[in-house]
Amino acid sequence: MMLNTEQRVLAALRGEEPDCVPVFIYLNPYTESWYTSDPSYSALLDACKEHADVIHDWYLPMGFFASAAELPRESRILPGGLVEEILRTPAGPVTRLMARDWRGMAPRKRWMSTVEDARRILSIPSVPFRPDLGPFLANRKRLAGKAVSQVTLPDPVGLVVEEIDPEVAAVWTLEQRPLLRELLDVAFERIADLLEYCLKAGLGPIYYFNGPEYALPPLMSPRDFDEFVVEYDARLVRLIHSYPDKYVIIHSHGRVNRFLERFAAIGMDGLNVLEPPPVGDVVLVHAKRRVGDHYCLIGNIQYDDLARKDKREVERLVVEAIRQAGSGGGFILSPCASPYEQPLPSKASENLIHYLLTGREHGRYPLRLP
Repeated sequence: MMLNTEQRVLAALRGEEPDCVPVFIYLNPYTESWYTSDPSYSALLDACKEHADVIHDWYLPMGFFASAAELPRESRILPGGLVEEILRTPAGPVTRLMARDWRGMAPRKRWMSTVEDARRILSIPSVPFRPDLGPFLANRKRLAGKAVSQVTLPDPVGLVVEEIDPEVAAVWTLEQRPLLRELLDVAFERIADLLEYCLKAGLGPIYYFNGPEYALPPLMSPRDFDEFVVEYDARLVRLIHSYPDKYVIIHSHGRVNRFLERFAAIGMDGLNVLEPPPVGDVVLVHAKRRVGDHYCLIGNIQYDDLARKDKREVERLVVEAIRQAGSGGGFILSPCASPYEQPLPSKASENLIHYLLTGREHGRYPLRLP
């Protein structure tokens, strides 16, 4: 019996064999986005409707300040195109510097670069963050049978470190550990409060967390990962799992091979992106042997390989990923990043369509791989 996308993906997250290996790509052809208005993506988006397991992802608009009292902000243009933003907290002003890059505006100096900055940030009173959930619920209803719905949030370390200059965060793990814990405690409380709001409203079935990659070497140590990621994220996962039929995926780039068992201690249902060598260090067959009984493996084909190699090599990569991790279920085939080119080169479009077709052809259970 053919399953729909939601049934297929959730079965994989439970560690089961669905009708076939879910085949994912970071595109949603059913909602408006920059790529849905780009003609170079049209053929690929049509293929996604036909052959991909689409995830309708709603990135909850939560920064560290989303659950904090609204405060006066100012901005001014500086030489060199920099924009200085000023936030006036009860304990004094904090600033950040923004500059334009290929993503839009990106920070050059984050809100917290000194201990005094952090103390001022902590002086901001917390308030409940209550975004409008109506659009998510309406889209979930509209896309029933076509896509599985997912709520994306930062975890505590992601929420905190996103606001700290990276070099400063690394130094603070040694010199200001109690301060980091205080920031993480505040972040956890704000995320948990928002999660309760979402869970009680019936959002899901998937919750997706960004952030653990901030606590990987070289920025932080295994001890830091245990204290700043596992300790906090495990509590969030337990909260989500206390509601029926809810699932958690953790996202992390980086060299996670030595941390696979540490991720298992979080108790989530799936881990992506599991980057292979040489950029990452995860070999799927080894990961399957070590943690395949603990959570669903999601990955692990580099986007650049899919976009730039020939179709024969794309097919080899797909078949090899399914061979290494598909047996017994608990596997979702996925690239390690999303398409980003504007316009999308025709070769990349053709290769990504071939990736979808090959995943469907060779991912049917019981597996009969060439």
